[in-house]
Amino acid sequence: MKRQAEQKRQEHLRREREAKKQQSFYDRFPDSDDRFYFIAGYTSGGAPYGVTWEEMGLSP
Repeated sequence: MKRQAEQKRQEHLRREREAKKQQSFYDRFPDSDDRFYFIAGYTSGGAPYGVTWEEMGLSP
């Protein structure tokens, strides 16, 4: 029982770290998302356009 509770606690902490890491990323790159390195703008339909991470040779 304690082992299972500890595993859940560790998983919760891992998720929190991941969320903080992702938020830190978005804070550093406010004009980007998981697909675009730089979002230049949006179409009239609301779709983003710009430079993708792949085009930059990087991954988010």
